[in-house]
Amino acid sequence: MTPPGLPRTTGKSILVVAPNWLGDAVMALPFVRALRRARPGDSLTVLARRGPAAVFRAEGSADGVWVASGFARDLATLSRSRVDEAWLLPNSFRSALLTFLARVPKRIGYATDGRSALLTEALPRPGGTGHQLREYDALLAASDIEPDRDPPRLPIPPTAEDTARRAFAAAGLPGGAPLVLLAPGAAFGPTKQWPAERFAALADKLAERGLLSGIVVGPGEERLGEDISRRARHRPVVLGADLDPVELAALLRRARAVVSNDSGPMHLAAAVGTPVVAFFGPTDPGRTGPIGSPARVLDRYVFCSPCFLRHCPYGHECMEEITPEMALAAVEELLA
Repeated sequence: MTPPGLPRTTGKSILVVAPNWLGDAVMALPFVRALRRARPGDSLTVLARRGPAAVFRAEGSADGVWVASGFARDLATLSRSRVDEAWLLPNSFRSALLTFLARVPKRIGYATDGRSALLTEALPRPGGTGHQLREYDALLAASDIEPDRDPPRLPIPPTAEDTARRAFAAAGLPGGAPLVLLAPGAAFGPTKQWPAERFAALADKLAERGLLSGIVVGPGEERLGEDISRRARHRPVVLGADLDPVELAALLRRARAVVSNDSGPMHLAAAVGTPVVAFFGPTDPGRTGPIGSPARVLDRYVFCSPCFLRHCPYGHECMEEITPEMALAAVEELLA
């Protein structure tokens, strides 16, 4: 019997092990599109964590999406499956070990994290200077597959659109108002986050310009959203914590602009075509900047930028030096 999420097929059965982070998953959508286009007669399944899984399911290129449920369970499921080849997008030892122990005949990935012996095709990882969107092109090229050069695009299903509409109504946000959504979270860690008091000040400045604002958060970020709302005189509403990533993308699509840290919501907003103002400091916009919609990147690189650290050993100057006035000017430029 074919395990859930791994469809039967008369052609080959292909498994794509997806990146773990939401933003990385969005940037992997062109890879899945390219593989689907090159292998129309094969069955294509994506293995992903619950949040990214919703994105791959909505995008629609894969025949099935299998939600990861832990190494042991995933190994048992994969071992019972008739998977012919696995494409490993995470550069982790764990993803290679999973497909190796499951005896997938063909295992393709980059030779990173000491896992070369676990792969049947271990390719040298490209130099990390280009945008991460093109990170997987070399994997495709090694199998004579033409990469998809278009940016990530995320279609919104009607059910997600209905959920977003209800969320707006429950929050008291009027339809058709010039709305700017603020996304203050970042799963990576605090170094990616523009300070809460700056988001609050920006919300007030937007209100003074006649622009309504709301704060979108993910699970576990409710306290951050409420803190920003309390600091702002105009008390923007907080919403989104109970939504999956596709429903959140439906919210973001309804905004005139999104102001975000380098995070999953930033990539979701770009994937649905909403203009983005993005804050960068500890990370590199040349590697992970928003792609696919009008965008303004605000960065104040200092002597240690980009450090890629989760916690700043100094005074977080790279983000502290970005002012609410700079953010407001970027928003107004996009809206103009």
